[in-house]
Amino acid sequence: RKLQESIIPTNLISPDRFDVTARYESSQIRVFGGQPVTLAGGDYYDVFMLDDDNLVLLVGDASGHGMKACMSIMTMHTLVGMIRSNKYLDTAAFVKDVNNRLCDQAIVNDDGGFITLLYGILNSKTNEFQWTSAGAPIPMIHELETNQVCELGTLDDGGLPLGIVPDADYDIHTSVVPPDSRLLIFTDGLAEAFPGEKETFGEFGIPGIMQSLQASRSASLEESLENLFRDSNAFTDGSGRHDDTSVVLLERKN
Repeated sequence: RKLQESIIPTNLISPDRFDVTARYESSQIRVFGGQPVTLAGGDYYDVFMLDDDNLVLLVGDASGHGMKACMSIMTMHTLVGMIRSNKYLDTAAFVKDVNNRLCDQAIVNDDGGFITLLYGILNSKTNEFQWTSAGAPIPMIHELETNQVCELGTLDDGGLPLGIVPDADYDIHTSVVPPDSRLLIFTDGLAEAFPGEKETFGEFGIPGIMQSLQASRSASLEESLENLFRDSNAFTDGSGRHDDTSVVLLERKN
């Protein structure tokens, strides 16, 4: 777990007129008669300036738990390093390149392993957010003035997870981040939080995320992120988080 946490950035930078915050939480299992126990897992996020105008936002999630998932995400972290040198401004080209490299890595695709990824670039001059998904949840926009939350696409925009099909094609999606709004990207652990009796109570889901964001309309960016995790964790009713969770939340100031 310490190895995994060592690659997760803590000091995030953002361009003028934007703020960004992020958080990672490990999955847990509940030991009979005791408290939930934290597990090593395979989530990862990163936020960094690609150049003077473009901010990279990404979240990744390796299938499974334990050492294999951790090593898969370490491989992903290494590949992300090539962004800085090659300066990918085409999100689909980057995702396709990473997929082909991961398909060659036995540590990822052995026994059906894969990685989901949301890779996005925010242009701070045009306020455009270009993104490509490889099986990751669709990003959301929360407009603070109207308190409306919407997804920036549909399930069909998700794309194939990485490490399964060589030379798979991926799509570019472009959305404008309006003034006084927040952009959310996340791994599926946030939505898939559920109590012990999932069949009875369901999961936190996209509606739970939207409601939490709306309830945090007047809160700071950091408080809104804290509330997302609090509300998602509360939905488990003490049974512990069943999947790793990474969230990146960005705000464009008015």
